Amino acid sequence: MEEDKVFQAYSDESGINVGDRYTSVSVVSGEVGALSCLRDKLNETLKDKKVDEVKFFKIRGYRSKFTQAAISFIECAVKDFAICNKVRVDTITTDNKSLERDNYNSGNKPDLERMYYSVLADIVRRWGYTKWGFYADMNSKVDWSEIVSYLNRTRLRKKVEKPMLIKLMLDENPEFEFSEVEEVDSVEEPLVQHADLFAGMARFSHDSEEYDVNCAEWLKGSKNEKQGELIKIMRQNSWNIPSKVECRYRVIRRMVSLCHRYRLYVSINSENHLRTWRPENPINFWPPYRRGRRRY
Repeated sequence: MEEDKVFQAYSDESGINVGDRYTSVSVVSGEVGALSCLRDKLNETLKDKKVDEVKFFKIRGYRSKFTQAAISFIECAVKDFAICNKVRVDTITTDNKSLERDNYNSGNKPDLERMYYSVLADIVRRWGYTKWGFYADMNSKVDWSEIVSYLNRTRLRKKVEKPMLIKLMLDENPEFEFSEVEEVDSVEEPLVQHADLFAGMARFSHDSEEYDVNCAEWLKGSKNEKQGELIKIMRQNSWNIPSKVECRYRVIRRMVSLCHRYRLYVSINSENHLRTWRPENPINFWPPYRRGRRRY
């Protein structure tokens, strides 16, 4: 692996509470310069749309400034960065109901550390660089302060026990090095907002089964977007779903359409949830972890 460049990764999570059926973790990664350019463009979007923060849960009305900002975030990442292989967005989802009992943490919480290990180890391997800065949302359920403390102590040559995530990463990539680990405020960091958006879309594409029409079924019954409006085969009042749910379906449809246009092989139809069939591609929705699989 190469060592002359420092890469960075920014992350956020969705579905992290006890009892949530699905949990998603999304990581935006790339070389420092590329991520800086993406951050600048996302900040321009926030300023132009007059919103302080893009979050998936704020997507409620299609014409709202929050939804339009979210769509701009997606378009910018895909069209200006991902298709040029400047930035990756990797999103992993766990089906907590299908996990083996001994894979749960106490209280049956999602096993976030193993999820982060899986996606970060894969990202490091795909980029081919070992020196990384990692920046997680300060509201993450992972105890990043423990990892920061461990790194600070080892730099002082003190012998301390490795946190689980560090152990897992070094088993996979013994040359791997966290040059910096920080918890950041998502309001101040649009790259974390971007990770929140993709984690939210991934989880929602799984969780929409609770509605009369799930996301995949809704997209199958709809035509392509045309001039920014979704022309539906069926009349609007025939969809027995809340308006905010339909709005989120439309945002996911926009993302899938862009990935289809640029041959990124992101699909929702084959498995009724977001999935990338060529994981080497820069917009990568992992298959869910299910009972019987030993690893993601």
